[in-house]
Amino acid sequence: MKNKIYVVTHKPFKLSDVLLRKGYELITVGNKVNTNQGVLDSTGNNISAKNKNFCELTAVYWIWKNTDSKIKGFCHYRRYFTHSTWKYDENKIISINEIEKMFSSSKNIIILPERKYYKMSAEELYLQCGYKKDLETTRQVIKEKYPEYLQEYDKMLTSNTGYITNMMIAPANIFDSYSSWLFDILFEVEKRTDISNYTAAEARIYGYISERLVDLWVTHNKLKVVEFQSINPETDYGIKYDMYRLFVKLGLYKKSKTMLFKLHS
Repeated sequence: MKNKIYVVTHKPFKLSDVLLRKGYELITVGNKVNTNQGVLDSTGNNISAKNKNFCELTAVYWIWKNTDSKIKGFCHYRRYFTHSTWKYDENKIISINEIEKMFSSSKNIIILPERKYYKMSAEELYLQCGYKKDLETTRQVIKEKYPEYLQEYDKMLTSNTGYITNMMIAPANIFDSYSSWLFDILFEVEKRTDISNYTAAEARIYGYISERLVDLWVTHNKLKVVEFQSINPETDYGIKYDMYRLFVKLGLYKKSKTMLFKLHS
């Protein structure tokens, strides 16, 4: 199977010719009728029916179970990996050819979006969209199934940083290993969690939890993380975004967030 990067969408969307030439393919999630180009996450071995709670992870599951390419990866219809830029430019979005060259020199490697830093802990950030009991359930599942990850989990919750937004590109063995570990945890958390009274936003629980788990997985497995800027063509522009990119470029972003975190603590 040819290497490609899947672009996850839940609505009508069309990839540009530029992105198609760069090796991207659309995957439409949520058990939709296929009005888009590309593939559906409801075909083959799938968990498409869980999309309201697992978000883009239904695409991740589909890629894991239904593709046999040497490189596997995904981004979003409104969020892409790009070389450094001040505005959305399709010509700067990374291509599958670049990724193949990068991975040819190293197998213990993964591409993730730039690490984010916050003025609060990862746990406090999670509590803005979810419940503490679900973090505690996740911790208990990890303690039972993967106790060797427990230290990293606890450290992650008290830190002010992480790889948020659920985007990833990796050699197939790494992608598949991560997926096996991730879904083993999340399916068990799902069995132990009642979300019947959650709002639609709160019910996206497993997508939210997974954003926190990727950090401890790459740390524990000592993977070489290559960070690329993540850009959203719908929101990443204007003075506020320019100031953010300037702070990143000058090395002030991490310092300022860490200082605010210490004051907050």
